[in-house]
Amino acid sequence: MIISDLMKYSRLAWELRSFLKNEVTLKQSKEAIRKRLLNREQNFLNLIKKGIFQSRKSPYLRMLKIAGCEFGDIEALVNRDGVEGALQKLYESGVYLSTEEYNGKREIVRGGISFPLQQSDLDNPFTSHWYRGQSSGTRSAGTRTTFDLRHMFEQSYYRLPMLSAADVLDFPLAVWQSVFPAMAGIGSVLQFHVVGKPASRWFSPVDERTINASPTHRLALRYILYGSRLWGASLAKPEFVDLNHAGIVAGWMADARKEHGGCSLHSPVSLACKVCEAALAEGLDIRGTRFSVGGEPLTDAKRRYIESTGASVMPRYTTTELGRIGFGCTLTKGDELHFFSDSMAVIQRRRKVEHSDVEVDAFMFTPILPTVPKVLLNYEVGDYGIIETRKCDCIFGELGLDRQLHGIRSFDKLTGTGVTLVGSFFVHVLEEVLPRKYGGTPTDYQLLEEEDSRGQTRLSLIVSPAVGEVDEKDIVNTLLFEVHGDNQGGRLTASLWSQAEAIRVKRMHPISRSGKIVTMELKKGK
Repeated sequence: MIISDLMKYSRLAWELRSFLKNEVTLKQSKEAIRKRLLNREQNFLNLIKKGIFQSRKSPYLRMLKIAGCEFGDIEALVNRDGVEGALQKLYESGVYLSTEEYNGKREIVRGGISFPLQQSDLDNPFTSHWYRGQSSGTRSAGTRTTFDLRHMFEQSYYRLPMLSAADVLDFPLAVWQSVFPAMAGIGSVLQFHVVGKPASRWFSPVDERTINASPTHRLALRYILYGSRLWGASLAKPEFVDLNHAGIVAGWMADARKEHGGCSLHSPVSLACKVCEAALAEGLDIRGTRFSVGGEPLTDAKRRYIESTGASVMPRYTTTELGRIGFGCTLTKGDELHFFSDSMAVIQRRRKVEHSDVEVDAFMFTPILPTVPKVLLNYEVGDYGIIETRKCDCIFGELGLDRQLHGIRSFDKLTGTGVTLVGSFFVHVLEEVLPRKYGGTPTDYQLLEEEDSRGQTRLSLIVSPAVGEVDEKDIVNTLLFEVHGDNQGGRLTASLWSQAEAIRVKRMHPISRSGKIVTMELKKGK
């Protein structure tokens, strides 16, 4: 074990040196994206050939065999119908992964044959696996993916066009994102450095002690931060700033605006709202600054609240498994963003949402870069929305990225403060844990995702009057205890939700008797 760890860290040192010695320019970024668009079909076929047909562990190999599909068949489909056309045909043949299958909630069943999925079976066998990170939430046992610097470098080509699209190339920037096990924070810090725009500050809403970070996570973070110095890179260290002290972040933005004329902050949507709340309360001037936000939907209410400070906001769409999916620009509206079709493909399927009567047009994504951490075909990430094609005069339009996504919502996750939890995770809590402890039946409890007047996403725990008197603080603590669980993703989520007071109790009859989890549409709170 010790020898294995030493070998992994030795490999990281070599890769980190190679990563940091390169500096990506805006010109190089544009050339890389154009080249990837030009070679899109071949990149897709190469990844399928190596990552699936040359990997005996891939569950897609089994699906393709059941469908009677060989590599030559896929190649013919791509040549005839393009990448999306081929993916549509593969989906119709049963080659896809639903969100329930990916998260281990259901076995894969194709052609009368059932088999389980291990997420590690999807790992790209041609990338480095020295370290595994985790999404900033928990999905059953947690969504884990590999930390690969080559893929991070490929993703860094988006950073300068994103800053250009937001018109903040000449201003300082900071991030307010979590430390390991979440990878968003260190990923942003490393990528901004390699494009010549190092983060001035790295604020983290949780600290290692709060989430009881493992020795591996602590060591990995320090290894990257201090190891980078050996190669001449001084990376911003994480500073713990919880949600109740958002004024510290707002103060940095106000100071940066005063000194440099502007700045940008990269954070989850709700944390951006917290900064704006603090700026308004403390009389801090952040007019003309920009927020780059993700992790949850940028709703109209959240956008209006952020813009009430005089700041502007750009949405970004990223997942742990897929990486960067899209980004907005100064010409887009609402939550519209440019889809990064040079590195990703997307189709949709109409499906019924579990624990609900709702049907949605679910996104099914396929990453096509050879450095992707997981090889996925028609992966249903748990979100839905609208896909459109239209021209835009921004830098992304100039590059040919004219497909846009908007109206993006989750149909299986609860979001807030930049973390996500699969909605079905709560079925056990609502139907068994709470009735057993507080009385009532499984139909007496429900979770509803709502928005308050300050743009904060909150979870309303609906408790039917039939349950009788309950200690509201105690029932919220019970819910947080279940979220906390025994993994660090859960501890991170519980910590942030506790800070934000994100869960509140409502005494009323559940909205729908047909399902327990009602998270398909945000409802504006008062």
